[in-house]
Amino acid sequence: MNSSLIKNHFILNQKKRNQFCSSLLGDWEVLALPTEKDESYRKFPISSIDWNELGFDPKLKNDHYEGQTDDSANPLVSEDTLDVILNLVKHHLPKDYFTYVSVLFAREIQIVVCEDGTNVVFRSLLGDDARSLVRIFYVPRGYTSQIKLYTETKHDTERLHLQTIFDVFVSEEDSHVEILDEENCDEDLIQFRSVLVLTKENASVKLHHFPFGGFRSKLFLHSHLLGKGAEVTIDGVSALSKRNLKDLDMEMIHHADHTTSKISYKTIVTDRSHHIFTGNLIIPPNLKKVVAHQESFNLSLNKKARAEANPKLEVLAEDVSCTHGATVGDIDEEQYFYLLSRGLSPEESKSLLVTAFYGETIQRIGFSDQIKEGLESTIHGLLVGGK
Repeated sequence: MNSSLIKNHFILNQKKRNQFCSSLLGDWEVLALPTEKDESYRKFPISSIDWNELGFDPKLKNDHYEGQTDDSANPLVSEDTLDVILNLVKHHLPKDYFTYVSVLFAREIQIVVCEDGTNVVFRSLLGDDARSLVRIFYVPRGYTSQIKLYTETKHDTERLHLQTIFDVFVSEEDSHVEILDEENCDEDLIQFRSVLVLTKENASVKLHHFPFGGFRSKLFLHSHLLGKGAEVTIDGVSALSKRNLKDLDMEMIHHADHTTSKISYKTIVTDRSHHIFTGNLIIPPNLKKVVAHQESFNLSLNKKARAEANPKLEVLAEDVSCTHGATVGDIDEEQYFYLLSRGLSPEESKSLLVTAFYGETIQRIGFSDQIKEGLESTIHGLLVGGK
């Protein structure tokens, strides 16, 4: 992590953490380990997971959390502000088994307060042991910030291992934040992750999601547009190879008038990989002037690879503008043969078409050219050699 982060990053003290975790135990006691009978896990092979191999006991239902020994005051925000943040998180906490595992089993709850006009870089390097992680990013009222969240696993063995993560982004009134969320995971990782986005009045959030690697992963992204004028845009690229399976569940929930949301996600699968994208749009009754768009584009480079898109809309208001779309297909043969006719090799033609498929998404990122080039290089490295 860089120096600008160190002064804005703190660990929730033991007293506050114990209070927060204790308040969740009632819900935790009634949550059961999900199975394929649950709609959200219908296509995720959770019943085949050997929990003993992963060093995790899913039957634990006691208050397993262990707070930090440092009981000093939290230096960066007032107690009232901290209570507001924690109450927001508690009120909107996804009722998902592994989200609660992340909170209750994490060694610490990390909080980052973003400064105005700064670029925050937050790096997490995780090893082979079963590990839970909780990170809360808070953008104060009227602030503008960029967050680069980079998570990597360091793999020292050849066994499967487990990781659960819960990330929260709170954007106060009139704030603007752009988030680049990049994961680079080893091929033996089983991951369960929840992302919670809370956007208040006249605030805007742009979240770019780039998950790479892993063996099995399940992601829930819950975005709540809480105030009038709130805007949330989510895009990203998944590039899958080998036997990687990723199951992404992205949800947009509008709570106020004059709110705008968009999900635009792209996927490239090769080898025997499998990607599942589910987009959920929820607009309750009586809301006005809501604009919401959802689109999923999927490119398959191998007949044995699979990509699925499942758009869902629950629109109960009338004064809204909503669209959705999804495509799943192979490389366009006419474009491919045209490039061959211009003298390009099959490998060059394929590479050019794949790059064109995801390139627009990367170019929309408001980060440096060096960061964009790094993302392109990672995607290219995953797909080169894919059959």
